[in-house]
Amino acid sequence: MNNKKLLTNTSPISLSIMLGLILILALVACGQDPQKTTMVVTRIVQVETAGEIVTRIVPQVIEVTATPPPAGILPLPPVTFDVGIVGQTPSLDPQLALSSNSLDLVENLFAGLTNYNPQTNQIEPELAESWTATNNNQVWRFRLRQDFYWLQVGETDEGDLAIPQVVRPVVANDIVYAVQRACNPATTIPNTFLLFIIDGCERINRMTVASEADLATIGIRALSEYELEISLLKPNNHFLVVTSLPLMYPLPGDMLTEFGTSVFQDADEIPTNLLTSGPFILDSRSIKDQQLILQRNPVWPLPFAGNIEQVNYFHFDEIEDAIALWDDNFLDLVPSSPAAVADLRERNPQKLLLKSKQELFYLGFNFNSGVFRIPEMRRAFSAAIDRERLLEDIYANAGIPMRHFTPPQVVGAPPLEIVGVGYSPSYAQQQMAASGFGDCRLMPPIRYMITASDIALQQAELIQEMLKDTLNCTEDQIIIEQVRFGILLANTRIDAGARRPDMWDLGWESQYPDPHNWLSDVLHCEDSENRPNRPCGQADELIRRANDTVPFDERANIYRQVETLFFGEDGIYPVAPLFVRGEYWLRQVWLSYPATSFGGEHFDMYVIDTNLKAFERDRSLP
Repeated sequence: MNNKKLLTNTSPISLSIMLGLILILALVACGQDPQKTTMVVTRIVQVETAGEIVTRIVPQVIEVTATPPPAGILPLPPVTFDVGIVGQTPSLDPQLALSSNSLDLVENLFAGLTNYNPQTNQIEPELAESWTATNNNQVWRFRLRQDFYWLQVGETDEGDLAIPQVVRPVVANDIVYAVQRACNPATTIPNTFLLFIIDGCERINRMTVASEADLATIGIRALSEYELEISLLKPNNHFLVVTSLPLMYPLPGDMLTEFGTSVFQDADEIPTNLLTSGPFILDSRSIKDQQLILQRNPVWPLPFAGNIEQVNYFHFDEIEDAIALWDDNFLDLVPSSPAAVADLRERNPQKLLLKSKQELFYLGFNFNSGVFRIPEMRRAFSAAIDRERLLEDIYANAGIPMRHFTPPQVVGAPPLEIVGVGYSPSYAQQQMAASGFGDCRLMPPIRYMITASDIALQQAELIQEMLKDTLNCTEDQIIIEQVRFGILLANTRIDAGARRPDMWDLGWESQYPDPHNWLSDVLHCEDSENRPNRPCGQADELIRRANDTVPFDERANIYRQVETLFFGEDGIYPVAPLFVRGEYWLRQVWLSYPATSFGGEHFDMYVIDTNLKAFERDRSLP
């Protein structure tokens, strides 16, 4: 197998090289017929002769014709998307994709059983055209489309664009193989625990060695070539969101046996026999020129919401080099730096894009504390904190202030301004007056535990100042204790006894975009660690009901009730949500797209104003 290094640029790309590459890509794109593409389909057949079965590969040339747009609607012009990436080389293995660069790549090269739509925050059909859940959402059956294919793009001798080969359809057994591979202890998949809800997965994963017979006992099976059944350990609604994760992307097990698992596992190399199934395919010039290029999949059966025909990845070791080319209008999108954010906020803020990282930070309350066992005190402290000022003074506005716990882009999350009190000095003072203390100066001192970092201390001191200004507390009443993170975790456990502080800083990073991963896994009285050690109530019953028994599309209303019971004016406030961290990207004004906070970016939803891009680039030419 002929492999070559992926993204090996180690020095800044000069302006002349960039201009030359852009010109070459434009000429190649213009030379392709957008209405008709010749493909080579590889059919695998079995012939029985003289008592033996012979497998033959039969090539067949087909032509794929583009569907004309409806009358009166002009097609969007073809265009390239030029993106700069910094950091580690992306992985080509969907089940090993953890970095944002890797997630972007596998999202566009591979199809999923379902798709998370970052524009609607909903789970949509993708490979699965329909599904049903029986036995109280414990057994899921999926009917698959029959027009998704595995494609392979090899290297030509001249390094020109190779004709992609359609190897075979994507079938139910490809998902069975992917799940068995993830659960198999022989493969080290970081997020396998997310599949432990599938019957048998955790049991198999904890074995020293699992045989083929062992793997077959996992609760997933192909009922037919295009029908799939998955059995869960217990009724589970959030499983539908899990089916959209790269962890469950189908993989061609039969072909991996033939070609070797390195087809996906060599993160630093592009194999010539890479097999993909997504809305984009790997351009064969990536293999020849060691520069990552994606092209639209010519047999992708679903509509594109955007107009991107080609994606050009440019890898940089230093972020400043990427920003310099972006500033000269030769890249459409790049990650940012604090200096660039500060500069653009002054001169061109519309080019700044804040992307949520789905890391929520909050204050935890000890329900056994002499102060925070009183709900009015928890409400008062939460409402006294100005989240926007916190983000501005400490985090350079790289975040979103939160009034409830489930952040934006989570399936079924309530709008930011609808649920929760948030910062409200008058409400905070009213709750303090209604508490048994009446005035903060009559409150005993509280221990506020934080980690040992400088930024944690800055945040704690600012919160201390806000409590003094809004609630008339004294500095001596808010005792800040800095400890190592491990000690903070140990001292906030419900069995830590006298070591437990009254209040503490913690955060949560989600694994999948569903309220269950937030409200249940962090705040439920029994299904989480319940660090506040609060008693169970109505909100906890609703959390279980939303995940177990109600139809999937009815859960949003139930979760909104839960958020209100937790963080409304009469909420119990198990914690005080503060903010969701984010990161800034630099986006040209000609690019528009729904940025995703979960998984990879959806390049099929990107739209570029080609006229504006060409005009601005012409202005930048020497």
